[in-house]
Amino acid sequence: MTIILLILIAITFIPLSVYAIYIIAAVTSRIPLSESLESLPYISVVVPAYNEEKVIESRLKNLAESYPHEKIEIIISNDGSSDNTKEIALKALDKYSLTGKVITHDRSGVNKAINRGIEQSSSEIVVITGSDGLFDKNTIPDLMGVLMSSDEIGAVSGDMVTYAEGDTLFSKSESAYRSIYGKICMWESNLHSTYCLNGAVVAFKKKASSTLNTRRGADDASMALSVIRNGYKCKYVPSAKFYELVPHEFSEQRRQKIRRATRLLEATIFNRDVFSPKYGKFGMVVYPLRLLMFAVVPSTFFLSLILWTLVLSSFSIYYGIAFIGIMLCLVFMGTIKANVISSFIIYQSYLLLGLFNMLRDVHIWEPNKRTKI
Repeated sequence: MTIILLILIAITFIPLSVYAIYIIAAVTSRIPLSESLESLPYISVVVPAYNEEKVIESRLKNLAESYPHEKIEIIISNDGSSDNTKEIALKALDKYSLTGKVITHDRSGVNKAINRGIEQSSSEIVVITGSDGLFDKNTIPDLMGVLMSSDEIGAVSGDMVTYAEGDTLFSKSESAYRSIYGKICMWESNLHSTYCLNGAVVAFKKKASSTLNTRRGADDASMALSVIRNGYKCKYVPSAKFYELVPHEFSEQRRQKIRRATRLLEATIFNRDVFSPKYGKFGMVVYPLRLLMFAVVPSTFFLSLILWTLVLSSFSIYYGIAFIGIMLCLVFMGTIKANVISSFIIYQSYLLLGLFNMLRDVHIWEPNKRTKI
């Protein structure tokens, strides 16, 4: 029994130690002084789109209000939409006096849609954003301020601000997750580079990036890892906000999160060569911690729950039942108030399912329900 307990403690130590490091990092992370530019650069904005007729006009209106018209080019990369996305986008470009175009191609997934948009862009600085959220007036200028502040910086990403149409356990779990995730990104950024860019609010220099793999890997993580591999840094800009509607229903969140977890795991595992002193503190600290977070912690966490239940039940079945009851209470505490513990347990299940889901091809994505903000 002593040996079994020692093994169990060792397994339990893995998720506890990894997240203890991240919690300490989040608490101690500091926001650097903001950068500002006297003159904003010319940029190209690429918006991958699939069946976005409900939101594309409001998104283009928002972009028109976010940056000087004479310094922005909009490219809607229409990924085989079967609705009126193209027609509405063309009318909106004209309506809001925006320079831009809609490029339409067969359905091939978000990564290829982004690649096509970048190929059609005329600026050396590209912003990638979603079609279903909003920037505020400082989002792009704040991104540009950091991106242009150093030749070492190849890409920047901003902060996601979420809202939901319903107040449920799952919308609250996302809120709790975001409350600490940005601080972790800030810590990584201060150390060297943030690991994963928030895909809906990304800006980068073309010279720093590489073409995205069209079948494997999340676009935001793959972009960040390619920039770092090319010798540049990725910085997190907390003042650059993207306002996003998130699912509040379990079925919608489950589908979205498992797909994202799968794509994130693909990017992490297929870019494992960055685990090297060649990439400085990113290669030796940031990447291995993220690899543990995504690929090791979920399995060890649930394995430890199973083993603790069995060990406690060996003393008394009531101990095992009580332990399970405590875990369930911790999860459903999130229905009362958003908290990190509840969110942590829910997201470990998504990551674990994402590991199994890697056996499937998920590069073609289906968007969640679209609603104007």
